Amino acid sequence: MTSRSAALVDRNAALLDRACGIRFVREATDGTLGAGDLARYLLVEEAFVLTASRVLGRVVWESTTWSDLLPSARSLTNLVTEQRDYFAGVRERHPATGGEAALARAQVLSDVVLQQVADGGRPAALTGMLAAETMYARWCTAAAAQPAPRDPDLQAWVQLHAEPVFLGQVDALRRDVDVLDPGAVDDADLDRWFTAVLEAEIAFHDAVHA
Repeated sequence: MTSRSAALVDRNAALLDRACGIRFVREATDGTLGAGDLARYLLVEEAFVLTASRVLGRVVWESTTWSDLLPSARSLTNLVTEQRDYFAGVRERHPATGGEAALARAQVLSDVVLQQVADGGRPAALTGMLAAETMYARWCTAAAAQPAPRDPDLQAWVQLHAEPVFLGQVDALRRDVDVLDPGAVDDADLDRWFTAVLEAEIAFHDAVHA
């Protein structure tokens, strides 16, 4: 029997394919991403890590058992330690021109995610994060397997999202979505949250191109 999260991904496979085929992903994968675009990407992605931390904090807050809480708590710990340290380390090496404009354009992703969480609570948070992290697991795993002349900091970021720790976090999100009560959260809710985040991810990544 197909799991609920797998069925969700299958129903929205065309949009996921589109999100994983955007210009940013193509250029990050083949090593042609310009220095300016990379710098703006690092700037907007660091800002979104704060949003993702807030979202996972909401999941933790609404989790009432250890089994519900621990997977998201581990992911949150990763964001506020390893990923935060990564951005602190690369910030000075990649000064961004046009950074404020890129941040304004990229704000759409945080706006969508935070509004969904405000309206839908823990289920919306889990589903939105599943959309974002499924996209990253897919394109980064493919990129990591393809040798290319990438900036070392971009290579490290790609590799971070192709390693077992991150992929295990995506698996945990799938399991969390699988056990959402269909009586309280129907498939239409899941589709609405999942697709809205993927559409926002596309706009977010397009925002880095000057």
